[in-house]
Amino acid sequence: MPVYLIGSAVGELVPETWRVVALVALAVLFGVLDLLDRTPHIWRQVPQRLVRTLPAGTLGVVWGIDLGLIFSTQKTTSLIWLATAGVVLVAPGSAPLVLVVTALTVTLLVTLWSLTRKAAEIEERSDRLWVSRVRRVSGAAMLLLAAALAVTVVSP
Repeated sequence: MPVYLIGSAVGELVPETWRVVALVALAVLFGVLDLLDRTPHIWRQVPQRLVRTLPAGTLGVVWGIDLGLIFSTQKTTSLIWLATAGVVLVAPGSAPLVLVVTALTVTLLVTLWSLTRKAAEIEERSDRLWVSRVRRVSGAAMLLLAAALAVTVVSP
């Protein structure tokens, strides 16, 4: 698993304090990007033909797995990126568990959401408002996490 291997190498080469400092910096960066509505993502989406042809529950499973695979599609927030960075920088041994739980959780949430009436009512452009709100909450949460982590670095 590449995340485990990279994290183990980083753990051997970089002292823990500096890895936590890097995680704080990334939490601030991702938090600010989410607050600015500029979540980093890869320009690839679930094919639109699936959105138009699959029934709600099946579409949710397909879309959820696609999102949960982390690197395969656009992200609503930077939380997945920060979780991946956290695994690499401070807990590489937890990589299999964290990545599988992330994939399964996203799959479950998107599947459940796809079964709601709200999902059926969303038009391509009208969902920007809720995405912006979710990103603001995500950004604020990451900045709070950065502050809490910073305290652990400074405290003896």
